[in-house]
Amino acid sequence: MSSLRCLRFVLPIPTKVMLAHSLLLSILDYADASYLNLTEDQLNKLERLQNLAIRFIFGLRKYDHVSEFRQKLKWLSIRRRRDVLSLLYCVLFNPKTPPYLKEKFNFVGTASDLRSCRMLTLSMPFHKTKFYKLSFAVQAIELWNALHTNIRQAKSLDIFKNAVKAYYLAQ
Repeated sequence: MSSLRCLRFVLPIPTKVMLAHSLLLSILDYADASYLNLTEDQLNKLERLQNLAIRFIFGLRKYDHVSEFRQKLKWLSIRRRRDVLSLLYCVLFNPKTPPYLKEKFNFVGTASDLRSCRMLTLSMPFHKTKFYKLSFAVQAIELWNALHTNIRQAKSLDIFKNAVKAYYLAQ
């Protein structure tokens, strides 16, 4: 991004958005599942990197606030950008998912308790260690159970992704 700084007043905004998507956000989206257990300091560094891209796009100075511009771009913050929920959705509802992945996730309730089955709430595995609490399984279940029931009941992955993004943008 720093090599593009000299072009920030020459390029139109749509071109700068495309550059930010292709050079920065694609890398963050690709590696999102791997940064589940980052420290707050590391997440703040990634957040500053995203803010740098927003400042580049809109020609803002270093200390200008970027929240309203993030809303204009309809970008989620780094903490909300993780695509872990889409990965979990695929594990839960894709028939081609290997059984060893599906068995890590169990829905609360039984067939006799139809209401809890319809809510698609996942049961939290027992864990004692902080290391396991930061694992993909536990973090994904916490994020999943925090979603509204109608989002969890989405009929396709695209509908699910759009609903999750709209949910997080509304918060």
